[in-house]
Amino acid sequence: GQQIKTFVDAVDKYAQLGLRTLCLGWRELSLEEYLEWSRLFKEANSALVDREWKVAEVCQKLEHTLDILGISAIEDRLQDGVPETIEILRQSGINFWMLTGDKQSTAIQIALLCNLISSEPKGQLLYINGKTEDEVARSLERVLLTMRITSSEPKELAFVVDGWALEIILTRYKEAFTELAVLSKTAICCRVTPSQKAQLVKLLKSCDYRTLAIGDGGNDVRMIQQAHIGVGISGREGLQAARAADYSIGKFRFLKRLILVHGRYSYNRTAFLSQYSFYKSLLICFIQILYCRNKFIQFS
Repeated sequence: GQQIKTFVDAVDKYAQLGLRTLCLGWRELSLEEYLEWSRLFKEANSALVDREWKVAEVCQKLEHTLDILGISAIEDRLQDGVPETIEILRQSGINFWMLTGDKQSTAIQIALLCNLISSEPKGQLLYINGKTEDEVARSLERVLLTMRITSSEPKELAFVVDGWALEIILTRYKEAFTELAVLSKTAICCRVTPSQKAQLVKLLKSCDYRTLAIGDGGNDVRMIQQAHIGVGISGREGLQAARAADYSIGKFRFLKRLILVHGRYSYNRTAFLSQYSFYKSLLICFIQILYCRNKFIQFS
């Protein structure tokens, strides 16, 4: 029954500026209600199977009928060199997927700032939305049809999907989404959980893509470990991602040198070592074959 239009307008305004928003709310709990919830939370937190889903389900039992107190927003500034790094890596043929927990408008604004997507008329955003299975299915089919028709055009296409619709898609329409993943070069997945990030990486791996996941927080650990190559950024978010990754860097812009310079050097060295291994093995084997043949001729 609260008048929340002012708060909703404030959230939209902050999100369009690229700020990370947080709504603050409260409600009073009775002692019996808290004790019952605390018992359920401890059981869910100690579960060995589907712990994350069980904890989220228990938390939702408590987080309802809240009275809103206000809205806050903070600026999560981009690091230096992020747009230039993404642009160079895209020119080298690398596809980018942005997996974030931010709301949709915030994620789109950040994607525009870092050159992940292009604004009209050079680029076009396709939205996959819906609260029910039918709505999500129609939205997914519409986006997939558009991708098929315009795949040969020079216009840059990207699709946006939120966590609610993504959960339905990964459960019911995985094959259609896999086809969309193959056709799309850029995607923005917002409001996604750590487990959904890992599921998306696993889906892309099933499409015969070589995947690289980069993140800077603890919620990126599962995604980093699921990818072929994991890169962690050590910074204000802590060291969880850096410790779980194959490579650790201090800034996002270092990714350009890691892939284009050190990656190429590593590829050349590995190729040379493979050729040398074949040469060494053939040389040793032929010496043995020749020696055995000479011995056989002498005995005969």
